[in-house]
Amino acid sequence: MGASKSTICALVSLAALAWLPTPAAAHKKHHHHEAQPAAAAPAGNGNSAAPAAPVADAKSDHMAGMSGMEDEEEEDRSKMANVERLLDWLGRLHPIIIHFPLAFFPAALFTAIVGRRRPAFAKPVQFLVVAGGIIAPIAMVLGWFDGGLTFTDTDPLLRIHRWLGTAIGLSALALAVWAWKRPEEDRRPGMVWGLAAITVALIIQGWYGGAMVHGVDHMNW
Repeated sequence: MGASKSTICALVSLAALAWLPTPAAAHKKHHHHEAQPAAAAPAGNGNSAAPAAPVADAKSDHMAGMSGMEDEEEEDRSKMANVERLLDWLGRLHPIIIHFPLAFFPAALFTAIVGRRRPAFAKPVQFLVVAGGIIAPIAMVLGWFDGGLTFTDTDPLLRIHRWLGTAIGLSALALAVWAWKRPEEDRRPGMVWGLAAITVALIIQGWYGGAMVHGVDHMNW
């Protein structure tokens, strides 16, 4: 009887341990950074806990580095002139404002295409194009504040992101003026192709923006 109780207790303990989250599951989002130290472990080593210390040290160093960068950034901001500090603050609005043209132009493209067969669906096209054409140049200017007012970028991702965003902002403004002055063109091929070009450019621009923040492999399968 005592052996049966011991067996039952052991099974219950094993079941409880199986349901506990493992460190790998708890830090799933960091698997890319942890994969390299794990691969460096010697083959045939049965001690799976050995790589944990280097990984923990790497994470601690990374967090310490990030904290140091934030402290340095705050210190640098405190030394900025008021105008420079204002431009830096406005630049931080760029990731927020850019979502509006990202929504307006694909929606305008959809309504323009559907409106070719169902005219009632084409009514919002002018509003969506004009609204996107107003906000896109604003997002463009804020992007220049965020990336710095310079024409020479050493980072190729930032260079492409800057000039593609500039082209999108100016093209969106031109398309908005056209939609405002010629509302009857809302379903014509010229408007549809213009909206399609801006939508594709916005998708590419979004990839470059994500690559600058999360790395070029951020969309890997």
